[in-house]
Amino acid sequence: MTLEDFLTLPHDHQQEQLWFRGSVLANRYEETHIYLLYALDMFYVELKYDTLGNRLLRVSAFTSTEPLTPYLPLLPDDILNC
Repeated sequence: MTLEDFLTLPHDHQQEQLWFRGSVLANRYEETHIYLLYALDMFYVELKYDTLGNRLLRVSAFTSTEPLTPYLPLLPDDILNC
């Protein structure tokens, strides 16, 4: 699956792809939000959850490594070399 294919899917199908085909790389916490980082094929997906409202706020898919910056302390050293 390409990033473009993923982005054209309805949100519920995007989540299915993550659950069944994605690999969880890391999670992090900021105030009342939980962020989950997935690898799916040749791109990354970040989910942002509101812990107080118990709901998904955002799905962000990307190929750039710049959005990975907050996760770098949580990732194995060789993860970006794959």
